[in-house]
Amino acid sequence: MIESEPRLHGVLVTFRRPQWVARTLASLTDQERRLDRLVIVDNANDPEIESIARKYAAAADRLEYLAMDENLGFTGGVEAGMRHTVNGADDADWIVVLDDDDPPRGSAVLRELETFGAEMADRDPLTACVGVGGGRFDWRRGRIRRVADAELHGAIPLDYVGGNQLGFYRVAAVRLVGPFNGQLFFGLSEVEYGLRLRRAGYSLYGNGRLWHAARSQAGRLNADDDSPSLRLSTFRWKRYYTLRNMIFILRAFNHADTALKVTLIRGFGKPLANLIVSPANALTHLRMNARACRDGWTNRMGRTVEPDAVSKREL
Repeated sequence: MIESEPRLHGVLVTFRRPQWVARTLASLTDQERRLDRLVIVDNANDPEIESIARKYAAAADRLEYLAMDENLGFTGGVEAGMRHTVNGADDADWIVVLDDDDPPRGSAVLRELETFGAEMADRDPLTACVGVGGGRFDWRRGRIRRVADAELHGAIPLDYVGGNQLGFYRVAAVRLVGPFNGQLFFGLSEVEYGLRLRRAGYSLYGNGRLWHAARSQAGRLNADDDSPSLRLSTFRWKRYYTLRNMIFILRAFNHADTALKVTLIRGFGKPLANLIVSPANALTHLRMNARACRDGWTNRMGRTVEPDAVSKREL
């Protein structure tokens, strides 16, 4: 008996960005390796998105539209999409997490990642995820460590595959560890999921060639210094979720000591240090950081702060 080839199931989450969804679906239509199935999760329940999905039905051999009753955020949308997808998938299949505002670059990328995933699965049977790139987690500081340019060749072991990096997740691993944690709502969702996969004994890999090419195209080579800035940028709602979720993740993985360090230094120390140079912005950071720290320590998760703007780069 000849086993069928693993299939590619895409999950695309969107919220009020019809023009970008159309661009992404057009890009998927042009891929050398089309998706076998694509699940569009619409957090806005927008009839225009459903209409666009019908227009670009050729983006996958089978296209399904899921309308959510409320905005679940990117993370909640991926969770819903993954739960829906595994019901019609085989263990050897891949679930590809897509971004509505960042179409795949180049017509060969899905084919290349599928080939890379198959190679890594043969080489390392515990491979649970491959993608263009990602990062490693610094448990002592509670920060992401950037992979140096010099490492960008071959298969790169990672702690997580990043957002907008076309993460291919093995269905068998998704069934074992569960889908994305929708309670995060937004921010660090791929990090939490990668760490959960790693804790279960799985491996994750970035594709060095694709990653180097992506950094070069974005002008981000020779930028290996990831030291945090001491100055505060203008506060945005995303910062609340990043801080809250970081504390939650550290506690969930039994690193309460690092969660406390993040709370004291990132949550309160940095804004206090900026009170003199930027008092109004620093006070806003202090107020929202205090809320984020409280919520991260008390497990107050989900959509707790409403996004204050919707643009092509925001949910």
